[in-house]
Amino acid sequence: CVIRGCVPKKILVYGASFGGEIEDARNYGWEVNEKVDFNWKKLLQKKTDEIVRLNGIYKRLLSNSGVKFFEGEGKIVGPNDVEVTQLDGTKLSYSAKHILIATGSRAQRPAIPGQELGISSDEALSLEELPKRAVVLGGGYIAVEFASIWRGMGASVDLFFRKELPLRGFDDELRAVVARNLEGRGIDLHPQTNLTELVKTEDGIKVRTDHGEELIADVVLFATGRSPNTKRLNLAAVGVEVDKTGAIKVDEYSRTNVPSIWAVGDAT
Repeated sequence: CVIRGCVPKKILVYGASFGGEIEDARNYGWEVNEKVDFNWKKLLQKKTDEIVRLNGIYKRLLSNSGVKFFEGEGKIVGPNDVEVTQLDGTKLSYSAKHILIATGSRAQRPAIPGQELGISSDEALSLEELPKRAVVLGGGYIAVEFASIWRGMGASVDLFFRKELPLRGFDDELRAVVARNLEGRGIDLHPQTNLTELVKTEDGIKVRTDHGEELIADVVLFATGRSPNTKRLNLAAVGVEVDKTGAIKVDEYSRTNVPSIWAVGDAT
């Protein structure tokens, strides 16, 4: 949430909202210069500064509460044992009566040719340059928010999604209103359309769709869901049960089939 989630994303959402506010201000008598510049790199630096500040606060809260904190990649090597590969490469073993897994989820990429040319929301939070032409694949709130962010900052945006309306699972009236508002902001909607291929060209990324369309983009964002972040935890070796997506199976008390190991959040 703090590093790659709602906090940095909301900073970009707030930053993008000023584009429309400035336009409205002109109609309310504010004398705003015709050309208003936007500094993407400055916003990103401010975003990073805030993330660093918040991380410092959380680390101090942990320290002041007597929590031992180890930075590195952890994996479970026994029902009561964790191994951590620290940032300098050294390994640390730790034993405990209980182990809690809370590793969250990671962004998925569609299995299409050229998928390596696209980015996820993780990279979208740290793009070196603001794209002039953006393609977003997905109909969830992450897709809708990033389409709105880039459009609010002046980019042309095409939003592709599989259903008739974005935000599947939300109230249908709300979905229709959101779709109209997205179009009203200048975002081109492509309902019931999927991407079939990405091709690198001199002019940018060529995007092909299952409707035979082709367009060129500077950036292609895959906002096509997330998978449990469990692959590197060594769960199979310890006997922790997962489903076919890699999600950890837990009971109503968040306990796995291994009594000493528990799990919460998007990893379950």
